[in-house]
Amino acid sequence: MLSKVNRWILGVILLHVAASLQAAQPQEYMGKVDHVYDGQTVRIFYRGGQIRVRLPAVENPDSQQTRQTLARLVAGKTVRVKEIRWDQGYLVGHLLVDNTDVAAELARAMQENVAGAPRSDPELGPAQHDIQDAADLGTWAQR
Repeated sequence: MLSKVNRWILGVILLHVAASLQAAQPQEYMGKVDHVYDGQTVRIFYRGGQIRVRLPAVENPDSQQTRQTLARLVAGKTVRVKEIRWDQGYLVGHLLVDNTDVAAELARAMQENVAGAPRSDPELGPAQHDIQDAADLGTWAQR
């Protein structure tokens, strides 16, 4: 049988563990996109404030084409952000418009753009040339 002190210590430990698990749950944020900084960073209005949101793993985010494509997908729209982590004042997370993952749509749109871009395009790196080669071979064929 546990003594009163041991029960109290066990209770405190269980409360601490429960609080830690609750704090570890990623949050979701809903807001309207009012600015697109580049091809991976947007600003949303959330509860009267502003949050800068960065999409994870965006290829060539400084490209004007990537920025324009992201703006077409999210500018002025209400989005939901599933938090991954906070990093240097940015919320890094999955951005969703009508339950559609914006990063996936951005990658798909950029693959279509790269596949049709001329080889001399200076914004294309070696990875994008590989995508062009795959497109030439039919890897990205319409489904």
